[in-house]
Amino acid sequence: MSILILSDSHGATAEVKAAVDRHQTEHVFHCGDFCTDRKKAPFSAMRLVRGNCDVDTKVPLELGSVWKNLRIYQTHGHLFGVKSSLLKLHYRAEETGANLVIFGHSHVPVCTVERDILFLNPGSMLQPRHFPVPTYALVEEDEAGADFVTVKVTFFDIKGNTVNERGGTFRLRRQAP
Repeated sequence: MSILILSDSHGATAEVKAAVDRHQTEHVFHCGDFCTDRKKAPFSAMRLVRGNCDVDTKVPLELGSVWKNLRIYQTHGHLFGVKSSLLKLHYRAEETGANLVIFGHSHVPVCTVERDILFLNPGSMLQPRHFPVPTYALVEEDEAGADFVTVKVTFFDIKGNTVNERGGTFRLRRQAP
């Protein structure tokens, strides 16, 4: 199975619902700027964090989750200056023990490993920047060893077509339970 990562949908409920319906996943994470009622489907079943455009203060600014061998840190990114650097976000990942960091805010799809931690921004489902199409991402765990975990990241456009310019297979450190 897999997890679905969305961000920066800015009220695009139909597109979000289509992406959720398209993939059989264990969990759906939205990294903020959903800009709609969190209590309505499909958002009510998601793990949500609040972005700089979201007004519901009952939605947290950050979440920690564990899925299989991944310790996930989820935030929007605006409080960490992700448009200019991942350094502050990297420090937070180290503090939380995460090996997968999911975030949004920049609207730019990013998938990079730094010191065995995967930083994943699924891009924007509505307003892409520095990339030609709106995107979201799917994460699958491929393999796990005593001290590592291998994950496959696939990016999709909002019609469900694979975006080959992003994603790949990544080896990460395995975090202690």
